Parts: sequence; C-alpha cells; structure tokens
Amino acid sequence: MSHTPYEPAPGSVQSPDHPYGQPTPGYGAPAYGAPAYPPAPQRTNVMAILGLVFAFIFSPLGIVFSAIGLSQSKKPDTGGRGLSIAGLILSIVFLLIGLLVFFTVFAAVKEAVETGTAAQSEAALAPTEDEPADTQGVLAACQAIGPAMVTFESDMGTVTTPEEYVAVITAVRTTIEQAAAGTTDPVFVADVQLLSDDLGEAADAVVSGEDPSYLEAALAEDGGRVDSDCAAVGYTGP
Repeated sequence: MSHTPYEPAPGSVQSPDHPYGQPTPGYGAPAYGAPAYPPAPQRTNVMAILGLVFAFIFSPLGIVFSAIGLSQSKKPDTGGRGLSIAGLILSIVFLLIGLLVFFTVFAAVKEAVETGTAAQSEAALAPTEDEPADTQGVLAACQAIGPAMVTFESDMGTVTTPEEYVAVITAVRTTIEQAAAGTTDPVFVADVQLLSDDLGEAADAVVSGEDPSYLEAALAEDGGRVDSDCAAVGYTGP
C-alpha cells in the first residue's frame, strides 16, 4: 500500500520527539552510552609474574620486579596488580626471614670464633710441663735447693746415730720447703713437697728402728723430678 512522503513509514511509532516515527528496534545507531567497540584485552604483566617467582628465589629482586609490575598495572591495558602485591609481600617476608637467619648464624659463628680465640690464648699463656708458670721463682728456689741437697748427701755420709740422721733430714726439709714457698708454680711446689714428705718418712723409719732403704727408689724419683723442674728454668747445678 502506498503512503505519502509525509506519512510515517510502516512499522514506525510516532511520538512528540519523533513525529515521523522511531527507528525500528534492531536497526540504526546503538543506544546512548553503549561502547562503540569491545574493550581491548589486557596485556600480560611480565614483571608481576617475575616478582612472584623471584620472591621464592631471590627476594631482593622479587621486591624490585613486583614494584615495577605494580606500577605497570596502573595502565588500563595491563593487569597483574594482584600478582604484584602478592609478590611484593612474599618478597618482603622472605627477605626479613633471611636477614633474621643471617644475623642469628653470624652471631653464633662470631661467638664460636671468639671462644676458640680465647681458648687458644689461654692455651698459649698456660704453662706446659716443661715450662713452669713462675720461671724466676723456680730458678731462685733451685739455687737454694741445689746446694742444700749436695750438703745433705755429704752430711748423710757422716751420721752415726738416729738423732744425727733426723737432724740432717730436718735441716734439708726446712731448706727446700722454704725455697719452694717462694714460687707460685704449683707443679714445682708439689714435686718439692713430695720429696720432703719422703725424707720425713725416712726419718720416722729410722726413729722407729726400721731400715729406710725401701724409700731409696721413691727418693731418687722425687729428686729426679725436682732436678727436671730446675733444668727447665735453666738451672745447671751448684
């Protein structure tokens, strides 16, 4: 059916705004506010991925990559904000844990080194069996003990009574004990005291009417030990 040029086309709807009818739905321009084109796909944020990966491998780099990825995620066509935040948090946590472990191990190693150094210093300062702690004191004592022992051996060849025997032993014991008291070396003092005790036991045996010859081996051993102490400090004898 024909219509005039001023009449609305078939299928259109008249309205005050559109006196000649509205466009048929499904045809014509899109509705107001609808995008003319579909949104562009977001690009993969490589830095965000690297930040998350390096959080477990090397946390300082993880922090750098995550920060870059977080900055790039602000662009409208770039995603990965969540990955960047996760990588940044994990990197910081792992970095703090690593620093804590490092300083703990460092403190333990430092303490072990200081302990070892102190032990070595004490060992270096400690006297050995061949080196008395009080060298000068031992040397001075030996200079008194040496002549006293020579006199003792000479006097023992002239004694004829138990009383004389005891008197000679008492004299030498007094001399060597007083000499040893002038030193602070514990080994030397102990060796001298052992010799003095054996001499005292010999004197007691004589007073009791016993033969003190059974003490000869002990006296020889004790005297040899004192001689070794004196030789260690450079004493060569009277």
